[in-house]
Amino acid sequence: MKPTYFDLTVQDVGLARTFFEQVLGWRFDKFDMPYEYFRIQAGPEQEPGIDGGMGAISDAPLSGGRPMTLVTIPVADLDATLRRVIAAGGSIVEPRMPISGIGWYATCAEPGGLKFGLIQADASAGHE
Repeated sequence: MKPTYFDLTVQDVGLARTFFEQVLGWRFDKFDMPYEYFRIQAGPEQEPGIDGGMGAISDAPLSGGRPMTLVTIPVADLDATLRRVIAAGGSIVEPRMPISGIGWYATCAEPGGLKFGLIQADASAGHE
């Protein structure tokens, strides 16, 4: 399973947005969340690589008050994968939650503490 998304947690969203627009040519689109969050188009659709998103440290307790990069890996069955995470000695940092119109998401950590996201696609998530 290959990562399909990256998430940047930054101190100053406006400053970071301007920086990445100027340096890398990334495009930012506001995403409907209960806090300030932007989807990032990191290059043309036909170009290899993944897109991502960006939000503020103040809206992400998971960051522990520091900048953070998190990669997300798609899975066919989130619940089964979460059971395997626990069985292999990892932990669930943020439990399964809906991302409206996208799918079911959870943040996990491997035994050494490195955090990563898992997502199961489901367009009906969050619309119950």
